Amino acid sequence: MKNKIILSLLILIINGCGSSNDKVEPRNNLANSQVVEDIKLVSIASSNQAYLDLNLKKDKVEVWEDGMRTNGGYGSYEWWYSDFIFTDGTTIAVTFYSKLLFNTYGSPFPMVTLNIVYPDGRRVDDTDIAFGQKLNASKTSADVHIKSSYLTYEEGNYKLHYSKGDITFDATMISNLPMWRPETGHIYFGETNYFAWLPAQPSSTVNATLQENGEKKELIGAGYHDHNWGNSPIHENINNWYWGRATVGEYSLIFSDIIAQEEYDYERIPIMMVAKGNEILELNGSIEIERKDLITDKNTEKSYANKLRFVQKGTNGRTYTIETSKKSDIAFVDMNIVPYDAGENPTYLRSTADITLTVTEKNGTKKSYKGMGIIEQMSFNDNVENNPKGK
Repeated sequence: MKNKIILSLLILIINGCGSSNDKVEPRNNLANSQVVEDIKLVSIASSNQAYLDLNLKKDKVEVWEDGMRTNGGYGSYEWWYSDFIFTDGTTIAVTFYSKLLFNTYGSPFPMVTLNIVYPDGRRVDDTDIAFGQKLNASKTSADVHIKSSYLTYEEGNYKLHYSKGDITFDATMISNLPMWRPETGHIYFGETNYFAWLPAQPSSTVNATLQENGEKKELIGAGYHDHNWGNSPIHENINNWYWGRATVGEYSLIFSDIIAQEEYDYERIPIMMVAKGNEILELNGSIEIERKDLITDKNTEKSYANKLRFVQKGTNGRTYTIETSKKSDIAFVDMNIVPYDAGENPTYLRSTADITLTVTEKNGTKKSYKGMGIIEQMSFNDNVENNPKGK
């Protein structure tokens, strides 16, 4: 049975999301800068000039970067995502949005979603909406408030609170790693359109409490938090992506495989982070990616890769191979409630997965680490499952 994050009442007000009174903002205040690399139509901005233009440092992610990065209005979208895997088998995800999901050209529409999957498979999906308001968020750090729920940064760690009706969730997220981003974190499509990604808390130790219908339980586990924003409709730039994260043994992993739209020749943007203990390892060279065991997913009715494989070398001479095997679905969203172009079919699927990291030494010796992680597929069309360019 499809498990949707129900936003049915939003459909009644979709037509009002793009008021003619909205001020038209420039898509990108960097339009005249030299941020974009000249070599590719699609690339992660990484030149010295890109860092200067974006006011970023190469060797350090600063706290302000997880603050609000858009004006929350017309011509933008933004969200802060956090997920948790607890030792009792409970998984929880909470996302704070400035808009109705990715509705770039709609009016401000702050909303927060909560997804819970209990060990017995029971699911709870909840949404709280601040109708008629702009997002209450700081630009100096992560400090996002939507009605009674919030996500705040406090001295290197995060606190998250969700409260609506008979559900209350509180989490203290203690950072195991520094903030991280792939280069500048800005993926450009053409000259000015971008999609930005900041894994502000790649790995955390979490102490939480969950209360539902008067029953309260204490939870401990592992967490993750990231932040996305952009200045043009995602579906015009990206065809689909797979993303995942896991903690396996002493390693923390983040990986992503993004494929651009046909307009950008289905360019592939691979990203991979490997950390050992509290140190993010330096990787270099190209990332090899395989999408395997393709099926037609029962929720999205689209092609889905049950297994993923990412391979990249480290500067230490070791090779790191991440392999995923999907276990069970924990959230499905039919995003047709957002105004997209006719004929498009945006869907989102989040799942648990068995994750294996294999570390291969220079001499060929291998050691594997296993654990459970979270993966997602975001698809804006009938997704291109494997890059036609063969990259």
